[in-house]
Amino acid sequence: MSELITLINYIAVSIFGSILSAAFCGIGKEKKQRNLIVFTVGVALIIEGIVYYFYGYFDLVNKQKIKEGNEINIVVPTGNFGNILAAYYSKRMGLPIGKLICSSNENNVLTDFLNTGIYDKRRDLILTESPSMDILISSNLERLIFEANNRDAEKTKKLMDELNEKGVYSISSESKAFLSDFYGNYATEAETTEEIKRVYDKTGYIMDTHTAVASCVYGK
Repeated sequence: MSELITLINYIAVSIFGSILSAAFCGIGKEKKQRNLIVFTVGVALIIEGIVYYFYGYFDLVNKQKIKEGNEINIVVPTGNFGNILAAYYSKRMGLPIGKLICSSNENNVLTDFLNTGIYDKRRDLILTESPSMDILISSNLERLIFEANNRDAEKTKKLMDELNEKGVYSISSESKAFLSDFYGNYATEAETTEEIKRVYDKTGYIMDTHTAVASCVYGK
């Protein structure tokens, strides 16, 4: 190798209230060149998620739980849509994934959207025992809508403007058909508690509330 990365320093930067992570890299012996790599936290987590899904799949292969090429379904408890979006990108990159199962708690705006094609945040936020999913605006969903709109930025922006101004938007029938790999459902607080008890009684494992939401939805 003619050049080596000799220095990597990570810092966190807040710009207008948004957190960014930046990696400053000194390249070469004299460090005359510097590259600035910037990701929003959301993008960074999506990239990490893609690595996670590929690693997890081939870990199952290595443990002989599945054979390479076997299709698996992915079940994700989600509010902001980042983790399941990483699964979607992994599928686009060739990972054998069947259904992408989007699991919500009682703040089931994503369930309604996937079933109807209408995203409507005009509802009360419910405080649940799975707080990371207590979200009414799933910011990473915009990235999927962009794909569903055939990467039409103006069309996607118009929908996001409608969400900001009216609190609701509706996608076209063509865009909804694009989402056919996704399945959305939700678990109530009572169902989540019952799922934790069911799994514990059967296995002795104490499941956290977020995992319980996903497990409950998977059972549906």
